[in-house]
Amino acid sequence: MNGSPQALWQGLLPAAMVGTEKMAFTAPGVGGAVGELLAQIGQQAEASRALLQTAGVLAICERAGQQGQTRAAPADVAAAETEPALASNALQISLRWALVEAQPRLLVEMLQCLKAAGLRLPTGLLALALEAGQRSVAVRPALLNVLGERGRWLAGKNRYWRYGTGTAALAPLETRWSEGSLAQRVELLREERQVDAASARERLKTALPDLPAKERAELAAVLIEGLSMQDEALLAGLCKDRGGEVRQIARALLAQLPESAQTQRAIARLQACLEKQSTLKSLLGAKWKINPPEAASDDWKADGLEAERPKGESMGERAWWLYQLARQVPLAWWEQHTGMEPDALMQWARKGDWTEALARAWLDVLRIAPSPPWCRAFLDHWPAKLLNASPAAVLALLPPAGREPYWTQMLEQAKAGKAGSVQEVTEQMLQACAPGEHVSQALSVLLLDKLPLYLKQSYYLRSALADVCCVLHPATLPGLLALPAQPAEGTTAHPLAEAVQSSLQAISARHAFLTLTSFASLPEKDRP
Repeated sequence: MNGSPQALWQGLLPAAMVGTEKMAFTAPGVGGAVGELLAQIGQQAEASRALLQTAGVLAICERAGQQGQTRAAPADVAAAETEPALASNALQISLRWALVEAQPRLLVEMLQCLKAAGLRLPTGLLALALEAGQRSVAVRPALLNVLGERGRWLAGKNRYWRYGTGTAALAPLETRWSEGSLAQRVELLREERQVDAASARERLKTALPDLPAKERAELAAVLIEGLSMQDEALLAGLCKDRGGEVRQIARALLAQLPESAQTQRAIARLQACLEKQSTLKSLLGAKWKINPPEAASDDWKADGLEAERPKGESMGERAWWLYQLARQVPLAWWEQHTGMEPDALMQWARKGDWTEALARAWLDVLRIAPSPPWCRAFLDHWPAKLLNASPAAVLALLPPAGREPYWTQMLEQAKAGKAGSVQEVTEQMLQACAPGEHVSQALSVLLLDKLPLYLKQSYYLRSALADVCCVLHPATLPGLLALPAQPAEGTTAHPLAEAVQSSLQAISARHAFLTLTSFASLPEKDRP
């Protein structure tokens, strides 16, 4: 063939772009047998067909003429494996299905079970597994633990699978900080705060001037980890930041430092509003009375206190001032100063005239620094008419075990025909339980008893059933698997039997992999 491949292709492009009806097609001049073939093609009456056939001939010739590259060094090979691969054909079939079709929650738990059993992914599933990790970032941490040496080697051969080499986590700290995403830098800063709070603070201080407001806010919020008086100077500077969210976060963090200058000023202002009563009411338990400021002070602005009430604010002027003062004081101060527990303080606030101001302020502080006693006090005395927030916002601040009494109560009080409470509980359970975590057996049994009453009414419950089955206690799974698809003659079908049919593969896979951990102590030849 004469001429470079690029030149030959360039000759075809104009007519191919606009069509042979608008531009005449001329076959490229090529010698030899290929030229003769192209000349025959060019003699066809239909120009568009001739153009396509010419392009086909050129493509085949180009591929035939390509020469392989010689390697300067032999190809690298995967290191020897240190853990056995999953051998069970049945479990491999389940895992293959999960890698392609299962929700990330189930897949992550199955991979965790594989790791706990001391096993790795079989070679035949490595490509599927790396594809699954490419699709879902949530799967990657569990996947990296079971890839094995061959899996990590394979990940290095495809630029889309590079995450599987694990090199990002092993990169120097400075590289991770300078090249990582915002989420990665937040996590890095959190880890460093746990080990060396001072170094993390200096890292943040150096980076802040060059960051946009959103990143400054998210990174500054990490200072809650290991927060101490050594952070006061940096936070005080951030109170003057040009970003409103940054200023708000800085002041909220300073409120968690009882000895900080801002908190001391806030306490002094609030103490002037609190009055200990020495009247008959005090004998009946109402020992404290709160009177919000009558007027705004000139020094408020320096601490971010706004004298003017925002438009659309539901609270009155004095309540607005009290709210701002109260959210700059730690929750523990209220307990120490009044001698009341959180539960008693919530009841005291509800009996007064300033319930909304106090409840909103306390909730703001609670979100920054969750306290289980305060969470329980809010949930037990929720001022529903005064707060726009849902109790779920406070419930989410408790560890999963601390939420179960409230979930149980919600399920027990669920009214027939109304799926709202049951749906809310399932949503909260799925949010609260990370992959591999589950609720208690008692709560699982109660939920399974309630679900049949609401499945037909709620599309959400039907669509989320497979995910819900992944947070149920493992002891409940055999019972679900044993439900017959069709009832025996003369018997009534179990109310859940029909609903779980579409989720049986997920339930079966989870149950099978949960049993894997019992084989971890067996010799390698006896493992699945």
